Amino acid sequence: MDLVIAHPFLSQRGGVERVVLEIAKKFNPVIYTVTYQPESTFSEFKDFDVRVLPRSALEKPFFFLRGDARRSGAVSAGFRYYLTKIKDDYDVINAHGTPSEWIRNRNERVCWYCHSPNREAFDLYEFRMRELSLPRKILNSGLISAYKAAENSAVPRIEKIVCNSEVTNARIKKYLDRNDAEVISPGVDPKEFSNEGYSKYFLCPSRIVPEKRFEYAIEAFRAFCARKKGLPDASGKFSPNTSAKGWKLVISGFLPKNYRERKYLEFLKRLADGLEVEFKLDVSDPELKKLYANYYSVLFSAMNEDWGLVPLEAMACEKPCISVNEGGPALSIKDGKTGFLVNSPAQMAEKMLLLAENPGENEKMGKEGRKHVLKNYTWGIFLDTLEAAFKEAAGKRS
Repeated sequence: MDLVIAHPFLSQRGGVERVVLEIAKKFNPVIYTVTYQPESTFSEFKDFDVRVLPRSALEKPFFFLRGDARRSGAVSAGFRYYLTKIKDDYDVINAHGTPSEWIRNRNERVCWYCHSPNREAFDLYEFRMRELSLPRKILNSGLISAYKAAENSAVPRIEKIVCNSEVTNARIKKYLDRNDAEVISPGVDPKEFSNEGYSKYFLCPSRIVPEKRFEYAIEAFRAFCARKKGLPDASGKFSPNTSAKGWKLVISGFLPKNYRERKYLEFLKRLADGLEVEFKLDVSDPELKKLYANYYSVLFSAMNEDWGLVPLEAMACEKPCISVNEGGPALSIKDGKTGFLVNSPAQMAEKMLLLAENPGENEKMGKEGRKHVLKNYTWGIFLDTLEAAFKEAAGKRS
């Protein structure tokens, strides 16, 4: 199959980039992007034909956004995908991160793998607006209105929509008025993950962005250290207790080089002051695999995550995952069997304490988790099912 992939930003090592990479390994596509930073994303992308779309003259009036990498990049990506006509011979175009789905404006046979409708425009709109000054609120409101107009033009014409979870599917129905998306959840390669032991640290791996809500995990670790099962002391705060000596929390992930994310990291470090919290930033794949192989259990605290590869990677290492009871992890984790689903930092701390004091249970849940992944969530299962979706889209010629 001759595949073209459209994904706007190859500049991080996150779950979306991992999905794109695994698809590329199978189909050897041409990849059309807007930003490609080989040193910041997975090195394997160098093995593929990655093409950066040329600038559009329509981007010039938005020069005032140059100091705002997030919005400047979004505007550039929007124009380039909306106006690009693919000249390669292809069977199907596989769009990924928004607004790459706008490539449908001038090209047929698009299968959009929707990781989520644009959260800044939809379910996280109010959250993001609260972060902005009044002038930026006005600017952002105008940009989002323009985004929705283009989205409403392109999405109804897309031949096939696939998404990563029922969480994302519900958003597609609610915000994009498409009721025909097919859920095909990403997986992991179990051979890449191993269990080398149970060191005394909880691992919290994700990109360092506010949406991952690391403060939730830090507060849970503070409560765990207090050994009071979620009850604050007289000052209203949790104080470290020597009974938790030797345990630490490791926060590991890619740090985007934006002001917003740098300030967020500073906030997290202040919050973690006085606790055994270690920050490991921009680690290589081998380093991350080593962290995975030796941790005790994983903490996952992202806001209503679309799907989430981290819980699957945790289970592939024969370790349980303690996650917030929302989003994709609420679907992939078998509560009480392969991990725990919790509704507050205090509850997360209770489950951390339970596993720390019961290593046999921790090991048992981890082994059950790996069985769960092998049966349901491997890249092989994912790619075989996705190929059928590509063929369906490829057959819809006008």
